[in-house]
Amino acid sequence: MKAFIKYSLAGVLIAALCIGVALLYRSVRQESSRIVCGRLEVSFADSLRFVSEEDIRGYLDKRYGAFIGERLDSVQLARIEDMIESRSAIKRCEAWTTDDGVLHVEITQRAPVLRFQHGDQGFYVDDRGYIFPLHPSFTAPVPLVEGDIPVDVPAGFKGEAREERERAWIAGMLALNQYTSSRAWQRHITHIRVRPGGDLLLSLDGRSEQFLVGQPDNITDKFQRIDRYIGVIAPSKPEGYYRIVNVKYNQQIICRQKDT
Repeated sequence: MKAFIKYSLAGVLIAALCIGVALLYRSVRQESSRIVCGRLEVSFADSLRFVSEEDIRGYLDKRYGAFIGERLDSVQLARIEDMIESRSAIKRCEAWTTDDGVLHVEITQRAPVLRFQHGDQGFYVDDRGYIFPLHPSFTAPVPLVEGDIPVDVPAGFKGEAREERERAWIAGMLALNQYTSSRAWQRHITHIRVRPGGDLLLSLDGRSEQFLVGQPDNITDKFQRIDRYIGVIAPSKPEGYYRIVNVKYNQQIICRQKDT
């Protein structure tokens, strides 16, 4: 009998606790529903400057509409995230509200790794080959590739290249960039020019020759041959003797005195 009373009292206490928690939760919910959005705080997860806090504020005002004065529980956070992520330079957006009436928006921008330029048309790509436009007032400090870029990118385009051959060429350029970055070659490359058809012509710091590497493939082998030319062949000739060093063909180093 004592055990029954003991368990009954425990059950009553647990039930009372559950009811208390439910009432507290309801009270908090009711209180939250009366809180309105008083301000927006924008933060950045990186140091890039493709967009500013003013850009985000203006974009939300234009696309979302009035959110200051809106009840916190009515602010459409998923819609805000989707709208901001539709901006080409933005990789990810996280939005949340706090009980002090603040709408928080944290921005992660796309980090470009290469810039391509053909005349007055250009674009960036990130490390996954995602294409996005240049910024009118900010230029990222990344390697520049100029010339007849074999990728059709209309003004304002964002996303992956539309043709498989274009995606493959960009992937090759990213592989080349990764190779040169990891082996200190990048600081020696002063210019990358693209010939019609997608062949690459490199200029190196302190050297008058240009190095024709062809398509961005077989990167390791081609740079080993450039290294061999610099270390073995070039010292046997007067400075500036060759104009073009062609390493685009497998197992060959073709040195030309004229740019042909």
